[in-house]
Amino acid sequence: MGLDRHSALNVVDFATLTVGATAVGLDSASPAYSAGKVSGLTVRRMYITTETDAIRWRPDGTAPTSSVGHVLAVNDSISFTGADYSNLLANIKFIRVTNNATLSITFFD
Repeated sequence: MGLDRHSALNVVDFATLTVGATAVGLDSASPAYSAGKVSGLTVRRMYITTETDAIRWRPDGTAPTSSVGHVLAVNDSISFTGADYSNLLANIKFIRVTNNATLSITFFD
């Protein structure tokens, strides 16, 4: 999925997230997402790219496992940019499929 080029997006920050054998949320990213903000700025949208290995993710607050959840392969991306995804951002969790993975994340207002 590519970025929605039809609507203006203001970049809030860029973060990385290491995804290992235990499910993590965006609060583990660097810089961390907390209470709807990154670096003190409100976040409603994001764009994620997998950099080193496949991951699984769930948007409902339940921890994915290495075999349950949506798969995002290495070098794939997913875009949550077309609406206000505040609830999803607060609840999304990630876990590696085989080896630790790194996510690149761009946060938008």
